[in-house]
Amino acid sequence: MRRGSSKGPFMLLLFLLAGVIVGTVIGNVIANFSNAPIFHESFIIGTQGTPAVLDLIIVKIAFGLSFTINFGTMLGILLGILLYYKV
Repeated sequence: MRRGSSKGPFMLLLFLLAGVIVGTVIGNVIANFSNAPIFHESFIIGTQGTPAVLDLIIVKIAFGLSFTINFGTMLGILLGILLYYKV
């Protein structure tokens, strides 16, 4: 009796995270050695400026999250999705 697939949401998240990391690194390396403008462009999604701070006297908590996305990151995400469905 089969208990379920080994590919679940955790594996998809793992493949996507690996794709983002590898794609970003490769995109930055190509941007340093290439004159292609598509690799030099990036945009930031999330909070900008100073993050919101919650001061509880004992501890201070800062809330902020931002993502920097470039062409290499997008290629890494696509590669992660393709590998997820191939494995």
